[in-house]
Amino acid sequence: MKRIIPCVVITLFMMLAGSFLPLFGFFGLMLCPLPLGVLGCVDGRKSMSVAELMIEATLFLAVSPSLAAYFLLGCAPVSASLFALSQESFRDAKKLSGGESLIVCTGASIAFKIILIGAFWFFTGKNIMFPDAVQMGEALTQMYGEQPELKATLQQVMMIFPHMLPSMLVLYAVIESYLNYSLCFSVVRKFFPDTKNYPPELPAFKLWKFPASLFFASLGGFLLGLFVDIDTWFEGAMFILNLQIVANVLMFIQGFSVAVWIMDGFKLRKSAKILICGVLSVPFFWPWLIVVGMCEMTISLRERIKFKGE
Repeated sequence: MKRIIPCVVITLFMMLAGSFLPLFGFFGLMLCPLPLGVLGCVDGRKSMSVAELMIEATLFLAVSPSLAAYFLLGCAPVSASLFALSQESFRDAKKLSGGESLIVCTGASIAFKIILIGAFWFFTGKNIMFPDAVQMGEALTQMYGEQPELKATLQQVMMIFPHMLPSMLVLYAVIESYLNYSLCFSVVRKFFPDTKNYPPELPAFKLWKFPASLFFASLGGFLLGLFVDIDTWFEGAMFILNLQIVANVLMFIQGFSVAVWIMDGFKLRKSAKILICGVLSVPFFWPWLIVVGMCEMTISLRERIKFKGE
């Protein structure tokens, strides 16, 4: 029970930072499920529930009901998933691997965020993820003055942007779940070694592999996009755009995973790996990493490449 107050304070700090500190706040909101998840793993359901109730009451009464709703439906489900996946009895019964457990956590994050967005839209008529179009137009005018061509281009981008919500939601949930899951595992194992409750360990990044169906879905979307015009079938064009965004990001991750695997195969020093990863992070190399990811999905590069001494 002694860990409840620190958990509540840290979580509230992260939530408030999300409202007042744009850069840090983004990561604060993304990682605010972590303290509750760790508390649940170490002290159990009762302590986690008490802490969550205290956080909800504080946000609702002292800050904002909308922020309390965001925490309840946008963040707490990730904490609950981490707690459920960490239970020794659950692991023994379900036999889930680390990758499968991460998928479960990501699915819960997506499902409850859809409920949150739907509820907010139902009660306010607005999309919680995007600013009002009129306000955005006024902001563009203030920023760029009366430059018709530039303003028209930016307004067109802002019109399409809300339709990218599905892909943005999926990618945010993937990143959020991965960070909270991996950090929860590391924190519990390192600082609370006596507990038996922790999420299943994720495979090493260099061994990550996404299914080949992702590549074929992306290829199908690309081929379909050759025959779809945004002016004649807007919904179809937006579906293809969302599919391509998610597929390209995951194929990029797959390509980066292969690159790390190759660096390990050549037994490079840690400093050299960091330098190469920094170079690969330059946008010029992103398309090439996507191509590498495609090849790994379809022809299993890691099964075909052999290093000296193997």
